Amino acid sequence: MKKMKVFAAILLALCLALASALAEEEDYSEIAGEWYTEEVMMTVTEEGRFVLEWNDGDWTGLLEPDRRINEEDEEYTAYRMILDNPEDSIWESLELVPDLYHPGKLTYYQDGYPLDVFYNVPIYVMDMEGEDLSVYEPYAFIDTANGNEPAVTMMFTFLQPVKDVAVMEMFNQRIDEDGNLGYNGTTLEWWAQLDSLERIVVTRVFEGDLPDLSVNFITEDGTGYDFAVQMSGYDGELELLQLAAPNG
Repeated sequence: MKKMKVFAAILLALCLALASALAEEEDYSEIAGEWYTEEVMMTVTEEGRFVLEWNDGDWTGLLEPDRRINEEDEEYTAYRMILDNPEDSIWESLELVPDLYHPGKLTYYQDGYPLDVFYNVPIYVMDMEGEDLSVYEPYAFIDTANGNEPAVTMMFTFLQPVKDVAVMEMFNQRIDEDGNLGYNGTTLEWWAQLDSLERIVVTRVFEGDLPDLSVNFITEDGTGYDFAVQMSGYDGELELLQLAAPNG
């Protein structure tokens, strides 16, 4: 009987060790990398460590996955932010929640309240219908509103200084055998340099099945980005489709 109890204890210990090992091997690849808001930058490692770079000091810590189900019975993962120094924040809970329908967006919550949105590229686009543009002045403006459909007014916001910025009209769009979108383009406007939080407002009529407007630029570290603007098939939200970009 004693041998059976010892065996059961050993088996239990092995199960606990296995569960612990699996927990330590959580996959953070979905959110690993650099993330940006209009005010702060965050880095997430493949091991689930994070650094939030605030103006008054960095927050560091570990992400803790939390499996959840939304109102549509869809599974998703939220990430609790466990600070190395809990005294850094006055909030009881901090969380990051990926957007199921718009990859590349993380909503940052403090005590259950959505405070800001992180993007995994240093630019985002926003539909400005009904918005007061004077709030965002000064900004560059491009009017390309030709066509039979109502025009969309959109605003590009840069989240870090950029250079060699071009807004382009796309033509001869084609998709290769790997599903990558290529195109030829005509430059509508170009800027040698734009500072962080500088904005470009564009009016555009979306016609056809393929994107026909792009924005490309180079960041301070020499990384080139090229994005086509498209509308989400899920909810019609404007989103940026990252394309292959030449080296800066």
